[in-house]
Amino acid sequence: MKRELRRAAVLGLSAGLVLTSLSGCSKNKMNLKEAAVTVNDEELSLGVLNFAVRYDQAGLETAYTSFGIQDPFSQDLFGSGETLGQMAVEQDVEMLTHAMLAEQKMEEYGVSISDDDKASITAAATAFIEANDEGTLEEIGATQEIVERFLELQMIQHRMEPEMSADVDTEVSDEEAAQRKIEYVLFTPVTEEESETESESEVFTPAETEQSAETESEAITEAETESESSQEEASLVKETATFTTAADETEEDATEAETTAAETEAETETETEDPETAEAMAKALAQAEEFLAKVQDGEDFGTAAEELGKTASEATLDADYYVAEIAEATEGVADDTLIETPIKTDSGYYVVHVISQFDREATDTKKEEIVEQRKSDRIAELYDEWAEDGEVTQNAEAIAQIVFDYSLTTPAEPETEAQTDLTPAETEDAAEAAVTPAETEAQTEAQTDVTPAETEE
Repeated sequence: MKRELRRAAVLGLSAGLVLTSLSGCSKNKMNLKEAAVTVNDEELSLGVLNFAVRYDQAGLETAYTSFGIQDPFSQDLFGSGETLGQMAVEQDVEMLTHAMLAEQKMEEYGVSISDDDKASITAAATAFIEANDEGTLEEIGATQEIVERFLELQMIQHRMEPEMSADVDTEVSDEEAAQRKIEYVLFTPVTEEESETESESEVFTPAETEQSAETESEAITEAETESESSQEEASLVKETATFTTAADETEEDATEAETTAAETEAETETETEDPETAEAMAKALAQAEEFLAKVQDGEDFGTAAEELGKTASEATLDADYYVAEIAEATEGVADDTLIETPIKTDSGYYVVHVISQFDREATDTKKEEIVEQRKSDRIAELYDEWAEDGEVTQNAEAIAQIVFDYSLTTPAEPETEAQTDLTPAETEDAAEAAVTPAETEAQTEAQTDVTPAETEE
């Protein structure tokens, strides 16, 4: 599987977001005025690109180190062959290139930046410069001009993208978005060398697996619940990086012959499974069958799970669910149906109870996701068209100067009172959406001791 960077829009620069050097000064003194990217004869300076990367670095480094990952930008955290630093630079090159393409199409889409907008940008950049000491500003190459240009491009992009996707069909049928609801218990194989706790920490439940496929190693809180119109018109929008898995195109395009070969290989591996692993799987199956028998005899699903030291969990899914065996086994099953046999997967055995074939709330949420995906696809399509119709070049030598030889972090408790051009309510939203580690689900997942590479298994 390959890894893709995904950006989450958050309210941008304020006096409360201070970058702090932890590991000394960079020895790499770059020419900030040098062109890093050229879009149809318009240049993006290395200074603006470097600032975007450093801003992201601060948030990501704060998050990853909070999970015990030191020096994350020098590591290939996802087994993709690229370090986190390389991925961050590539993402910001793409993001700023798109922003410049959008800028050049503003008149066509009736989008503009007013004098009041420019004043807000200037005020925000000034607040940021004043909030940071000279040493930090020098390290990240932040000047008033660079920060203002960065914020201007962010504002333009977030004004343009809703217009770019305005013609997308927003109608989604119940059939297309239908989600069914299940509850389940997973019984994992445990060898003699493993404790059950350790074993379960290395395996994702259905909900966790699906979450990892969509927002794997999520270290930055996403501002998905914020009002797009009010936040974007608040003027200061910053994009930062999270990671999501994406099925490798090569895998998606695999031929039937390759699939058959893979299945044959899997069957061979099963046949030659070592005795200890086979015994562990047999024990897991026995536990699953014991639990299933309790429920079939009328015992409450959750209560029966607790009696065996397990916890029943819920999930909503469709035919594309990440755990294919569960999706297949629950397809077309009547409401309130207990699947008669444990479902075998690479993780172990699942006992599944189909609560409902149609969950209204989950289906409506899926509809929203489908519409957002359509919009994202349309925006990406336009960016590709504009790039192909024009001329976009990258200065590889200049971009290569952006290295990660010092650390940056954000304050533990970002201040919000210096936010520019925000109402009190928007300021509170900004604090929640700031570049900080996810304090709930991400922390829970981090406690499973599963490394980013292991989540790919």
